[in-house]
Amino acid sequence: MEHTKTALVEIQIGKILSFFLLIGIGVPLLIGIMLGIPITTTLSFIGSTAVLQALAAPIGVLLHLDPWAVLAIMISFAFGIVLAIQELFRTFALTSDRVSRWLSKIEQKMQDHQSLHRYGAVSCIFIAWIPGIGLYGTPAIAWILRWDRIQSAIFTVTGFFLASLLMIVIAEGAAILF
Repeated sequence: MEHTKTALVEIQIGKILSFFLLIGIGVPLLIGIMLGIPITTTLSFIGSTAVLQALAAPIGVLLHLDPWAVLAIMISFAFGIVLAIQELFRTFALTSDRVSRWLSKIEQKMQDHQSLHRYGAVSCIFIAWIPGIGLYGTPAIAWILRWDRIQSAIFTVTGFFLASLLMIVIAEGAAILF
C-alpha cells in the first residue's frame, strides 16, 4: 500500500512539474522566441506575472511588448499554473485519507445545492479578480467545492484574461496621457 502511494505521488509530482514547466514556463518562452522577444525579457515578465498576476500587464507595456504578446504570455502562464495547482490538490485528495473524507463531506453538502455544483465553475471568472485570491486561490476554491476541473480552469483563465486586458487598457491609456 505504501509503495503504491509513493508511486502515485511520484506520478503526480511529474504531472505538476510538467504543467508548470512545459505550459507555464515553456509555452510563454516559446511565444517570446517566436515574436523575437529576448529570453531575459520574457523570463522577467513571466516572473512579474507570477508575483503580480494581472497587475503585471502594465509591466509588459513598460517593456515595450506588444499588448497581444503580453496577453499571450500571461494566459499561457495562467493555464500552466492553474493546471499545476489543480493537480497538486488532486494529489492531496488521492494520497490523504483525511482530505478524502473531508471532501466526501463537502460533496454530500453540495448535493443540496445542485445549481451551485453545476454552474459554480462560472463564478471562477469573478473569483479570479479578487486581490489575494486571484490566479492561485481560485483553483483551490474550485477544488474544495468540487467544480468541474476543465470548466473551472477555463473560467479562471478567462477571468485572469479579462483582468489583464483591463490592466493593459489602463496602462495604454496612461501611456497616451503622459
